[in-house]
Amino acid sequence: MSKNQTVKPKYLSDGEVRKEGGYAKTIYQTLHYAYKPFLARIVFVLILGFLGRGLLLANTNVIGYWVDSLIGKHSPVSDLSSLQIIGLLLGMALTGFVSTMIFRVSFSRLSAKAISSFYDEVTLRTSRLPMSFFDKTPAGRIITRFSSDYGNVFRLFGGPLAEFLSIIFDLIMMTILITIANPIYLLLVVFIGVLNFGVYKLNQDRLRKARRELSASRSPSIAHFAETTQGASTIRSFRRQESFKERFESLDRYFLSQKLFTTKQLISFSFQMNSMTAFLLLITGVASYFMVEKGWASVGSVGVAFTFISLSGNTVQMFFEWLTQFEEAMIGVERLDQYMRMDIEEGNYLPSTAHFATGHPTYDPTAEKYLAHRRLTEDRSASVEINNLWFRYRDDLPWVLKNLNFEVKAGERLGIVGRTGSGKSSLIQALFHLYPISKGLISINNHPPKIKAEDKGVDLNLYRQSMAFISQEPILFQGTLRFNLDIEGHHKDESLHEVLQKVGLLEWVQAHPDSLNMKIEERGKNLSLGERQLLCMARCLLQQSPIVIMDEATSSVDPQSEEILVRATEEFFADRTQIIIAHRLSTLAKCDRILWLQNGEVIALGPTAEVLPKFKKAELV
Repeated sequence: MSKNQTVKPKYLSDGEVRKEGGYAKTIYQTLHYAYKPFLARIVFVLILGFLGRGLLLANTNVIGYWVDSLIGKHSPVSDLSSLQIIGLLLGMALTGFVSTMIFRVSFSRLSAKAISSFYDEVTLRTSRLPMSFFDKTPAGRIITRFSSDYGNVFRLFGGPLAEFLSIIFDLIMMTILITIANPIYLLLVVFIGVLNFGVYKLNQDRLRKARRELSASRSPSIAHFAETTQGASTIRSFRRQESFKERFESLDRYFLSQKLFTTKQLISFSFQMNSMTAFLLLITGVASYFMVEKGWASVGSVGVAFTFISLSGNTVQMFFEWLTQFEEAMIGVERLDQYMRMDIEEGNYLPSTAHFATGHPTYDPTAEKYLAHRRLTEDRSASVEINNLWFRYRDDLPWVLKNLNFEVKAGERLGIVGRTGSGKSSLIQALFHLYPISKGLISINNHPPKIKAEDKGVDLNLYRQSMAFISQEPILFQGTLRFNLDIEGHHKDESLHEVLQKVGLLEWVQAHPDSLNMKIEERGKNLSLGERQLLCMARCLLQQSPIVIMDEATSSVDPQSEEILVRATEEFFADRTQIIIAHRLSTLAKCDRILWLQNGEVIALGPTAEVLPKFKKAELV
């Protein structure tokens, strides 16, 4: 097999869900939710658009009547002068044009708002999916849903849908106007409509399948590209550029081949539709000749009918071609709807502002307002109780924490040590309930989070707000410095300046022209690691949570930043409960107690002066 031969990679879209056949009822339900708030205005502009297209097309009938009156045959415009008929035609054309433009602009804006609300709802629910979803799903697949798939949806529903509806209006009005001109011609229109529908149904499943496969084939190459850019330094260090390049080319070749296959299917469909249109014109010409010869139709009515049938043939073809594009947009809706209807994290709720009734648990507005102004405790510190804790990331994986039992007292500073893989970071994941707890109980001030409906406990988000977290890899977001410090926008500038002063960054911020509005790039790439970590510390101070957790926060920073972080544990958080995981054992010297973990089990828990030397000695063995 040649290197450039296109084959379907065995790792293509691993885990990607492919649908077969028609669309689920939930797809139409989702679109109903999206358009419902705008329904009254949409109905109004649809009526306006229909009347506008009718006025434009009815000009042909008026001209037909005018022709009949000129050759001496009585018609509805026989009593009008030529000047009056021209005025009527101009008035109808102008009114129809204005009505059509209002329809297209208004409908496109309303449709764009509806689809944007759908996008927002998908984003809202995706942000609350379980962590296991993000562990198993490649980033490229998620990006594809929110970029390519949404682009396909918005490209049609955001504007061109008005064009599609105009085509439908034209077909309806043409049918009415042809019937008015001469009912016999209606049989030809129905006949060609049936033929075109048959061609569409013949191609429908094949086109739908091709488009679904095309949508599914996008994400692997994007995921691989994202993986490559994130690990560029490692790939270069191990000189693996060629293998990553080959894999990307393999994925990209398959995507391009699928795109070419889909395009061929569309061209074949279009050719069949064009053939139907040509056949229609032939039938219409022959039929018109015999109808005039037999006296079944006037010259004017033949002109009207022939014009409309010619137009209707092209319009029917356009209708079914647009319908295939509509199918592409529907596949985008289908793929986004899949994310929107996934089960969200247990114990979490959607905000009361969620508009789509997807069956997910949603906050009652009164309860939501109450929780927004409530804290788990007003004390400066809180206790953490862990009882019979067993924890693993999935049911098919081994236990990473085994039967842990201990308590962190309010105001205590607990250091956690252990070799890599001992379960230190997994304990933090369990404390935040980022993954389901298999067995046991974790509580703060004897308040466990309420995960299941039958559980007793406090709201999960309220529980999590009681803990501030500073990780080894500081997380900053694209936006302003102000946003990164005060994500919820609750604090005044004075409070922000105060915490920046504590972490030694106030002068640096004030020296910047934009001060608190300085731009922070994605993941804080325009800042040093020390600056990012200190900003996370400042954010942590603003939270005023009774429990502060630090996971290897000083392992990669410079000595000056480390000094500030260590001082924070001794001064700024002196009255808080602190749980500290540290690579540098000197950082834990002033902890009240040390928890020593190994293979997910407690080896020792006691005063720092007793446990830390034992751990050091064990590490040297």
